[in-house]
Amino acid sequence: MLEDLNRRLASVQRLNSPADAVYGVSPRARGRRDNGVPGNAFACPVCGGVYRRFLPFGLNGRRNARCPGCGSLERHRFMWMHLRDRHRLMQRRLRLLHIAPEQCIHDILSEIPGLRYVSADMFDPAADRAADMTALPFGDASFDFAICSHVLEHIEDDRTAMGELFRVLVPGGRAVVMVPIEMDRPETYEDASIDTAAGRDAAFGHPYHVRICGADYPDRLRDAGFEVELAYSRTMTPHMRRLWRINKTVLFDCRKP
Repeated sequence: MLEDLNRRLASVQRLNSPADAVYGVSPRARGRRDNGVPGNAFACPVCGGVYRRFLPFGLNGRRNARCPGCGSLERHRFMWMHLRDRHRLMQRRLRLLHIAPEQCIHDILSEIPGLRYVSADMFDPAADRAADMTALPFGDASFDFAICSHVLEHIEDDRTAMGELFRVLVPGGRAVVMVPIEMDRPETYEDASIDTAAGRDAAFGHPYHVRICGADYPDRLRDAGFEVELAYSRTMTPHMRRLWRINKTVLFDCRKP
């Protein structure tokens, strides 16, 4: 979807197109692959492919960002390794909620026999359930595990969304959460008066982001009731980050007490 947004950015800014008019246009493509350039410079831990180069991606065309095989980006590869190695999702029996599912992660998790996998998305008709994250259509304690990556920065009332995530998890349940974040920024920046696509792109770096998350952002998850542990990609060796094309990022590993 970001690839499509990149092509349409100028018109989105000019017309101040609402998010549903953009994100609702194209359902998540299934099974789409790019043969890429075989080689041994970069490897993808999600699909296992090995390539001479990855593809550019993003509003600024980051080099070697997107896996040609499964479409994973840097954050997806880091998150998948955390899910696989830290939480061993492929060996467990869980009820799992995946909010705004990334295709590359969806393709793996939805096929694991032990997982009762449910995807939820506000715009994607291919998701199992249509869902507004501020009012999730699930009962209390419905899931053992949840994944929510690069969603909260789009939601004005993110504290309510965090509360909903907390509510639908069982006691002891886990949530893996990611947002674009600037850890050298002490405080999260947001301004509700900025409400146009062009204004948000200028202020927050994306026409549909409503804030720039700073180092204090995990405190919002703690306020919602979660215990939060930060996992940093920088703990990997430079060689492994380079091989898997994982940039410097952070993941919030949350637990409902």
